Amino acid sequence: MGTRMRAGPWAQAVQRAWHGQKLRDLLVVSGIAAVIVYAIGDLVSGLLYDGYSFRDQAISELSAYGSPVRPLAVTWIALHNLLGIAFAVGIWRSAEGNRALRWTAGLSLANGVVTAPLHPFFPMSSRGMEPGFNDTMHLVVTMVFGLLVFAAVATSAVALRGWFRLYAIASLAVIMTFGGLTGPLMSGLANNLPTPWLGAFERVNAYVTFAWMVVLALVLLRRNAGRRRSAHAGMAK
Repeated sequence: MGTRMRAGPWAQAVQRAWHGQKLRDLLVVSGIAAVIVYAIGDLVSGLLYDGYSFRDQAISELSAYGSPVRPLAVTWIALHNLLGIAFAVGIWRSAEGNRALRWTAGLSLANGVVTAPLHPFFPMSSRGMEPGFNDTMHLVVTMVFGLLVFAAVATSAVALRGWFRLYAIASLAVIMTFGGLTGPLMSGLANNLPTPWLGAFERVNAYVTFAWMVVLALVLLRRNAGRRRSAHAGMAK
């Protein structure tokens, strides 16, 4: 019976590196998957919530105590969060000595860890319900989330030059603008007052951030592919 030839040390090293690169790219693609999960979950939950207004109601009202779609919302938000953490690891593995990009990865990871208990354990209360400790914690964690997102986008602008830097700066400007518009409306939500355009402003903020995640993922995938081509060309010489 014939025996299978074992690969030499060089071939084994190349194989290990290939599998490592595939895992790294898969982690980066998790960022795109996280955005898709969030967008579908947001749309489906809002449509199933009778009377819900995408324009005037906050995203957090989907997962709030008293929400008829809370179990569904908590599920897709948790999946989105896990994929976001995987994306943060992918950013770190793609940094390869780029300190600012590692800061982006660390801030994104911290964001995922900090916000993990937000919707399961500290959801906001639905309109008309008596606010409690959960509402206070929801507000605090949401503020920390906003700061971490802002810092992650800012460090990515430092890490990557050219058109991406301009794109990240423009994203920061939109995030700041619509964050400022959202803030005053949140007090109205706490006092059970009408909140015109709250949902629209909040979604602009959220989806600008998600667009940044997708663009960053595509840039990293392209950079990683370029490094592989350069490494293969170097070995071929």
